[in-house]
Amino acid sequence: MLIEFGNTVVKEKWELNEEVPTGYSRIYYVLEGDVTYESADVRQALKPGFLYVLPSTVPYHVWRDKSKPFACTYLHVDFSRYRVSGLIELPVEENSCLAHFVATVAEAIREERIELLEQLAEAFSFFLKGSECFIQNSRMLTQVQRHIIRHISEELTIDQLSQLFSYHPNYFIRLFRRETGYTPYQYIVQQRMQYAVTQLNKGLPNEEVCYACGYTDSSTFTRAFRKYYGVAPQKYRKGFRKP
Repeated sequence: MLIEFGNTVVKEKWELNEEVPTGYSRIYYVLEGDVTYESADVRQALKPGFLYVLPSTVPYHVWRDKSKPFACTYLHVDFSRYRVSGLIELPVEENSCLAHFVATVAEAIREERIELLEQLAEAFSFFLKGSECFIQNSRMLTQVQRHIIRHISEELTIDQLSQLFSYHPNYFIRLFRRETGYTPYQYIVQQRMQYAVTQLNKGLPNEEVCYACGYTDSSTFTRAFRKYYGVAPQKYRKGFRKP
Protein backbone atom coordinates (compact mmCIF):
# COMPACT_ATOMS: atom_id res chain seq x y z
CA MET A 1 0.00 0.00 0.00
CA LEU A 2 1.30 3.43 -0.97
CA ILE A 3 1.04 5.87 1.93
CA GLU A 4 3.06 8.97 1.00
CA PHE A 5 5.28 10.20 -1.82
CA GLY A 6 7.18 13.23 -3.01
CA ASN A 7 10.09 14.89 -4.77
CA THR A 8 11.51 17.21 -2.17
CA VAL A 9 14.32 19.08 -0.50
CA VAL A 10 13.73 18.47 3.20
CA LYS A 11 13.45 21.24 5.77
CA GLU A 12 16.53 22.30 7.72
CA LYS A 13 15.27 20.73 10.96
CA TRP A 14 14.37 17.42 9.31
CA GLU A 15 15.23 14.37 11.41
CA LEU A 16 13.68 10.95 12.00
CA ASN A 17 13.73 9.27 15.39
CA GLU A 18 11.48 6.22 15.16
CA GLU A 19 11.57 4.71 18.64
CA VAL A 20 8.85 2.20 17.70
CA PRO A 21 8.87 0.27 14.39
CA THR A 22 6.79 2.11 11.81
CA GLY A 23 5.18 -0.93 10.19
CA TYR A 24 5.92 0.56 6.76
CA SER A 25 9.11 1.36 4.82
CA ARG A 26 10.47 4.72 3.80
CA ILE A 27 12.12 4.50 0.38
CA TYR A 28 14.63 7.18 -0.65
CA TYR A 29 16.40 7.84 -3.88
CA VAL A 30 19.07 10.28 -2.71
CA LEU A 31 19.80 13.10 -5.15
CA GLU A 32 22.11 15.11 -2.92
CA GLY A 33 22.94 15.53 0.73
CA ASP A 34 24.90 14.14 3.65
CA VAL A 35 22.55 11.84 5.56
CA THR A 36 23.26 9.25 8.26
CA TYR A 37 21.14 6.22 9.17
CA GLU A 38 21.56 4.45 12.51
CA SER A 39 19.84 1.50 14.17
CA ALA A 40 20.88 -0.81 16.99
CA ASP A 41 23.46 -2.61 14.85
CA VAL A 42 24.08 -0.39 11.81
CA ARG A 43 25.41 3.09 11.17
CA GLN A 44 25.64 4.06 7.51
CA ALA A 45 25.71 7.09 5.23
CA LEU A 46 22.92 7.38 2.65
CA LYS A 47 24.79 8.25 -0.54
CA PRO A 48 23.56 10.13 -3.62
CA GLY A 49 22.81 7.87 -6.57
CA PHE A 50 21.60 5.02 -4.37
CA LEU A 51 18.11 3.81 -3.48
CA TYR A 52 17.50 2.98 0.17
CA VAL A 53 14.70 1.04 1.85
CA LEU A 54 14.37 1.69 5.57
CA PRO A 55 13.12 -1.06 7.89
CA SER A 56 9.55 -1.59 8.94
CA THR A 57 10.25 -3.78 11.98
CA VAL A 58 13.08 -2.08 13.91
CA PRO A 59 13.55 1.39 15.44
CA TYR A 60 15.99 3.75 13.74
CA HIS A 61 17.38 7.28 13.72
CA VAL A 62 18.16 9.30 10.57
CA TRP A 63 19.61 12.79 10.43
CA ARG A 64 21.25 15.15 7.92
CA ASP A 65 24.19 17.49 7.86
CA LYS A 66 22.32 20.78 8.15
CA SER A 67 24.98 22.61 6.17
CA LYS A 68 24.02 20.66 3.04
CA PRO A 69 20.58 20.29 1.42
CA PHE A 70 19.03 16.82 1.36
CA ALA A 71 17.12 16.30 -1.89
CA CYS A 72 15.35 13.05 -2.63
CA THR A 73 12.50 11.23 -4.31
CA TYR A 74 10.65 9.24 -1.68
CA LEU A 75 7.84 6.76 -1.15
CA HIS A 76 6.31 5.41 2.03
CA VAL A 77 5.14 1.85 1.34
CA ASP A 78 3.52 -0.91 3.36
CA PHE A 79 4.61 -4.08 1.55
CA SER A 80 1.73 -6.06 3.06
CA ARG A 81 2.97 -9.66 2.69
CA TYR A 82 6.58 -8.72 3.38
CA ARG A 83 8.51 -6.95 6.10
CA VAL A 84 11.85 -5.14 5.97
CA SER A 85 14.11 -6.11 8.87
CA GLY A 86 17.07 -3.84 8.10
CA LEU A 87 18.41 -1.14 5.83
CA ILE A 88 18.56 -2.14 2.14
CA GLU A 89 20.92 -0.31 -0.24
CA LEU A 90 20.48 -0.56 -4.02
CA PRO A 91 22.92 1.10 -6.46
CA VAL A 92 21.10 2.87 -9.28
CA GLU A 93 23.33 2.43 -12.31
CA GLU A 94 22.92 4.62 -15.37
CA ASN A 95 20.45 3.26 -17.95
CA SER A 96 19.62 0.30 -15.71
CA CYS A 97 16.09 -1.00 -15.18
CA LEU A 98 16.16 0.44 -11.65
CA ALA A 99 17.25 3.85 -12.99
CA HIS A 100 14.29 3.92 -15.37
CA PHE A 101 12.02 2.83 -12.52
CA VAL A 102 13.22 5.70 -10.31
CA ALA A 103 12.77 8.19 -13.16
CA THR A 104 9.22 6.92 -13.76
CA VAL A 105 8.38 7.26 -10.07
CA ALA A 106 9.72 10.83 -9.98
CA GLU A 107 7.73 11.80 -13.08
CA ALA A 108 4.56 10.12 -11.78
CA ILE A 109 4.93 12.16 -8.59
CA ARG A 110 5.29 15.39 -10.59
CA GLU A 111 2.16 14.52 -12.58
CA GLU A 112 0.33 13.33 -9.43
CA ARG A 113 -0.50 9.99 -11.05
CA ILE A 114 -1.54 8.34 -7.79
CA GLU A 115 -2.92 5.11 -9.30
CA LEU A 116 0.29 4.66 -11.29
CA LEU A 117 2.36 5.30 -8.16
CA GLU A 118 0.38 2.66 -6.29
CA GLN A 119 1.17 0.14 -9.03
CA LEU A 120 4.84 1.15 -9.08
CA ALA A 121 5.07 0.78 -5.30
CA GLU A 122 3.66 -2.73 -5.58
CA ALA A 123 6.02 -3.60 -8.44
CA PHE A 124 9.02 -2.40 -6.43
CA SER A 125 8.88 -5.55 -4.30
CA PHE A 126 10.32 -7.46 -7.28
CA PHE A 127 13.52 -5.39 -6.99
CA LEU A 128 13.80 -6.38 -3.33
CA LYS A 129 13.25 -10.13 -3.57
CA GLY A 130 16.47 -11.93 -2.75
CA SER A 131 17.56 -9.38 -0.17
CA GLU A 132 18.09 -11.01 3.21
CA CYS A 133 16.27 -8.11 4.88
CA PHE A 134 13.16 -8.43 2.68
CA ILE A 135 11.28 -11.21 4.43
CA GLN A 136 8.01 -12.84 3.50
CA ASN A 137 5.59 -12.95 6.40
CA SER A 138 4.55 -16.23 7.95
CA ARG A 139 1.22 -17.73 6.98
CA MET A 140 -0.20 -16.78 10.38
CA LEU A 141 0.92 -13.16 10.16
CA THR A 142 -0.29 -12.83 6.56
CA GLN A 143 -3.73 -14.11 7.50
CA VAL A 144 -3.95 -11.85 10.56
CA GLN A 145 -2.91 -8.78 8.58
CA ARG A 146 -5.31 -9.63 5.75
CA HIS A 147 -8.15 -10.03 8.24
CA ILE A 148 -7.36 -6.67 9.87
CA ILE A 149 -7.20 -4.85 6.53
CA ARG A 150 -10.43 -6.43 5.27
CA HIS A 151 -12.25 -5.56 8.49
CA ILE A 152 -10.61 -2.21 9.23
CA SER A 153 -14.01 -0.50 9.45
CA GLU A 154 -15.19 -2.94 12.15
CA GLU A 155 -14.40 -3.49 15.81
CA LEU A 156 -11.18 -5.49 16.16
CA THR A 157 -9.96 -7.02 19.41
CA ILE A 158 -7.00 -9.17 20.42
CA ASP A 159 -9.39 -11.87 21.66
CA GLN A 160 -11.08 -12.04 18.26
CA LEU A 161 -7.80 -12.23 16.39
CA SER A 162 -6.26 -14.86 18.67
CA GLN A 163 -9.37 -17.04 18.40
CA LEU A 164 -8.96 -17.16 14.62
CA PHE A 165 -5.90 -19.36 15.21
CA SER A 166 -6.95 -20.98 18.48
CA TYR A 167 -4.15 -19.20 20.38
CA HIS A 168 -4.23 -17.84 23.89
CA PRO A 169 -4.24 -14.02 23.57
CA ASN A 170 -0.92 -13.62 25.42
CA TYR A 171 0.77 -16.24 23.24
CA PHE A 172 -0.68 -14.65 20.11
CA ILE A 173 0.69 -11.23 21.12
CA ARG A 174 4.17 -12.72 21.70
CA LEU A 175 4.15 -14.46 18.30
CA PHE A 176 3.01 -11.33 16.51
CA ARG A 177 5.55 -9.12 18.23
CA ARG A 178 8.40 -11.59 17.67
CA GLU A 179 7.78 -11.43 13.92
CA THR A 180 6.97 -7.75 13.47
CA GLY A 181 8.57 -5.87 16.35
CA TYR A 182 5.26 -4.42 17.51
CA THR A 183 1.99 -5.64 19.06
CA PRO A 184 -1.25 -6.51 17.23
CA TYR A 185 -2.89 -3.46 18.80
CA GLN A 186 -0.12 -1.19 17.49
CA TYR A 187 -0.58 -2.75 14.05
CA ILE A 188 -4.33 -2.10 14.10
CA VAL A 189 -3.73 1.55 14.98
CA GLN A 190 -1.04 1.84 12.28
CA GLN A 191 -3.34 0.40 9.64
CA ARG A 192 -6.26 2.61 10.64
CA MET A 193 -4.12 5.73 10.56
CA GLN A 194 -2.48 4.82 7.27
CA TYR A 195 -5.85 4.04 5.71
CA ALA A 196 -7.18 7.34 7.05
CA VAL A 197 -4.34 9.21 5.34
CA THR A 198 -4.97 7.55 1.99
CA GLN A 199 -8.64 8.50 2.20
CA LEU A 200 -7.95 12.08 3.33
CA ASN A 201 -5.48 12.48 0.47
CA LYS A 202 -8.29 11.49 -1.90
CA GLY A 203 -10.41 14.34 -0.56
CA LEU A 204 -12.93 12.34 1.48
CA PRO A 205 -14.61 14.26 4.32
CA ASN A 206 -13.48 13.68 7.88
CA GLU A 207 -16.71 12.01 9.04
CA GLU A 208 -16.67 9.51 6.17
CA VAL A 209 -13.04 8.65 6.84
CA CYS A 210 -13.82 8.22 10.54
CA TYR A 211 -16.36 5.42 9.96
CA ALA A 212 -14.27 3.81 7.21
CA CYS A 213 -11.44 3.41 9.71
CA GLY A 214 -13.57 1.71 12.36
CA TYR A 215 -14.27 4.62 14.70
CA THR A 216 -17.79 5.17 16.00
CA ASP A 217 -17.61 8.95 16.28
CA SER A 218 -15.52 11.72 14.77
CA SER A 219 -14.24 13.10 18.08
CA THR A 220 -12.64 9.75 19.02
CA PHE A 221 -11.15 9.47 15.54
CA THR A 222 -9.80 13.02 15.71
CA ARG A 223 -8.15 12.39 19.08
CA ALA A 224 -6.55 9.18 17.81
CA PHE A 225 -5.37 10.85 14.61
CA ARG A 226 -3.94 13.85 16.47
CA LYS A 227 -2.12 11.55 18.92
CA TYR A 228 -0.59 9.58 16.03
CA TYR A 229 0.31 12.43 13.66
CA GLY A 230 0.34 15.49 15.91
CA VAL A 231 -2.30 17.29 13.86
CA ALA A 232 -6.07 17.07 13.39
CA PRO A 233 -7.27 15.16 10.29
CA GLN A 234 -8.94 18.31 8.95
CA LYS A 235 -5.50 19.96 8.77
CA TYR A 236 -3.66 16.97 7.38
CA ARG A 237 -2.53 17.24 3.79
CA LYS A 238 -0.49 15.13 1.40
CA GLY A 239 3.18 15.49 2.24
CA PHE A 240 2.52 16.52 5.86
CA ARG A 241 4.28 13.44 7.19
CA LYS A 242 8.07 13.70 7.27
CA PRO A 243 9.69 12.27 4.12
